[in-house]
Amino acid sequence: MSIIKQIYKQSNNILLTRQYTTKVSHVWVITDGGIENTLRGMALGKQLSGTARLSNTFKLKKVVASKTLQMFPVIIQKYLTEWCASKHKGQSLKSLPWCLSSSKEYLDDSDPDYIIASGQDSVPACIYTSKTSNNKKCFTVYLGYPGIPFINFDQVILPKYEANVKMATLGPLARQKNGIITPAPLLDTLPLDFEGAQIKDIIPPSFKDGFTSVIIGGHSPNCRWYSEDAVHFAANIKRMIDHFDDKVMVVFTERTPEMVKNKFTKKVTEGLPNHANSIQFWDSMKEDSKLIDKMMTYEAIIHRSKRVILTADLDYASAHAISKDKPVYMVFGGETRSYISHFYRWVIESHLARKFRIDRAKNRSAKVDDPYSYLGKHKPWGNSARIFHMKDTMKYVKHEIEANRAEKVTGKRRSDV
Repeated sequence: MSIIKQIYKQSNNILLTRQYTTKVSHVWVITDGGIENTLRGMALGKQLSGTARLSNTFKLKKVVASKTLQMFPVIIQKYLTEWCASKHKGQSLKSLPWCLSSSKEYLDDSDPDYIIASGQDSVPACIYTSKTSNNKKCFTVYLGYPGIPFINFDQVILPKYEANVKMATLGPLARQKNGIITPAPLLDTLPLDFEGAQIKDIIPPSFKDGFTSVIIGGHSPNCRWYSEDAVHFAANIKRMIDHFDDKVMVVFTERTPEMVKNKFTKKVTEGLPNHANSIQFWDSMKEDSKLIDKMMTYEAIIHRSKRVILTADLDYASAHAISKDKPVYMVFGGETRSYISHFYRWVIESHLARKFRIDRAKNRSAKVDDPYSYLGKHKPWGNSARIFHMKDTMKYVKHEIEANRAEKVTGKRRSDV
């Protein structure tokens, strides 16, 4: 049975099955502080906690492996973290061991029911917290491919396009007992909450009629682009400002190198008098605010954008923007490989995104179908809710997690499988 058919069948039967949650669940979302990983973790955390706002029962924490621990392979990190946890039983995150790094605001001596981890550097934090927690029924969920056997977590969730590549070495029909393969990334289905977002401080009055957001990632093994490519990209953004009189909000993520930031900023602002009225920059890594405030600011930027342009290495950020029904354009798609290439081809062929291509000519005699992707005729934008199966997928994943935790807590086998 295909993944999509299985999700439809299960989601239609969920209301007829027993309810596994009898009290308010304490949910921790542990990430490395990156935009993509935090968005992914919060999407599931909101569902399991039943609220869109952080509280005493729903907490967001940035806890990563220490610089020392990061020198080792992931599997060695696992063993060192477990050894460290054996020396700190019952402490949870009351204090930090040598193997973890975080700020004091994220220290906590409470015991969660669910730990949702997202990001490779958050793997040790997830393992340590679950091993040292007084709650022996704590249920761990990792979003993405952890790089270690799935058995180290209670549940691992990753999208099909990523699983097809990263699990290929295990065989064509490889499955992990505690793994859930979804047809698309897990995306937030709850209404947005912008309370606390300091969006007015970074968006000038000249942007009141809307703007284009440009989200910049960085070089990765699966999407190789460099500072020279960033300069060419910046020239296209500048051309967009000159030709279309666009207002542009540039977002530098945690993946963006300093060299790319400097070269991009220099190229896009040169020759632009009063460029602050046309282009603004927001560096997510230089924000001194709390992680949740940074994330609300990012979501508010996407929400207020007329369109979003992203570098192709940001697969989850692209899916997130698509899910908000924004016209999405991607750049450097020709440099993608592995699972990023699979995702890029999928969203382009499904008409959820388009290649970003600005015409260099100031005047064209022929009418252009889409000035931001000027070559050829374009079909109408695809339906993201239908193609991503957002609500059905999230409902299915939430049900599976709650049912599996109930099985762990009660020791009784599930009756619905």
